[in-house]
Amino acid sequence: MSSTPLFLLLGLLLACSAFLAAFLLCVRRLRRGYEARMRLLAERERVATSLHDTLLQSMQGMILRFQGVSHRLAADHPERVTIENILDQADEVLAEGRHQILALRMPVVYGDNLSQALAAIGQSLRDNFNTPFRMVVSGKPAFINGDSGEEIYGIAREALYNAFQHAQAANVELELVYGCEFFVVYIRDDGKGMDQPPRGLAGMRARAARLAGTLEVLSLPEQGTEVILKVPGEACYQAPRPRGWRHWLTAWLGRTETQA
Repeated sequence: MSSTPLFLLLGLLLACSAFLAAFLLCVRRLRRGYEARMRLLAERERVATSLHDTLLQSMQGMILRFQGVSHRLAADHPERVTIENILDQADEVLAEGRHQILALRMPVVYGDNLSQALAAIGQSLRDNFNTPFRMVVSGKPAFINGDSGEEIYGIAREALYNAFQHAQAANVELELVYGCEFFVVYIRDDGKGMDQPPRGLAGMRARAARLAGTLEVLSLPEQGTEVILKVPGEACYQAPRPRGWRHWLTAWLGRTETQA
């Protein structure tokens, strides 16, 4: 009978050792995943920098040279119209190249920095296109899963780029709603509206589907466009959200706005 406490102690030590080993294994896997993601982002940043410093700069130089040739031609010269049309197409290609580089430079989106990353991309586009931008956050911000955060960021970035680049808007707005059951992203502009689906819509909907979410595009001529991404909270929140009237009241009172 005297050996019973010793066996219990040994069993407890074995259980603690097993738990510690499992914990260390999980930490190691998480660290390896994080390091792999950082290596991937570093490689994407290297490629983006290389493209910007070589391809885009060379294209910009060629466009300037063609513009010089065009300006030396008479205003009624038949070739001047052709050159100007080619330059317009080249400007569109250059803008698309910048957009693709922007897509390569995706930040690490994890935890509570999704709103910060989206605010940064909105302010960057504001500076590039000289269009006012503001961001509104409704509800208490929640921690977002890493993979879900990157998908949400990719969708919002594409929608924001479309609004700045194609909508001819006077204002662009981004709203994040941290609800109990859903996380919702609204991208609004007061531009010319759309007569055809925006570029990248298929890719944005594919991303939304991977999140078990939905993507809706509303547009009226000369009244603007609104893109709505709706993602179930259980698919993107790291922890369940509290429910009840107190949460709704706190969410409403906690509505904040960031205006660039």
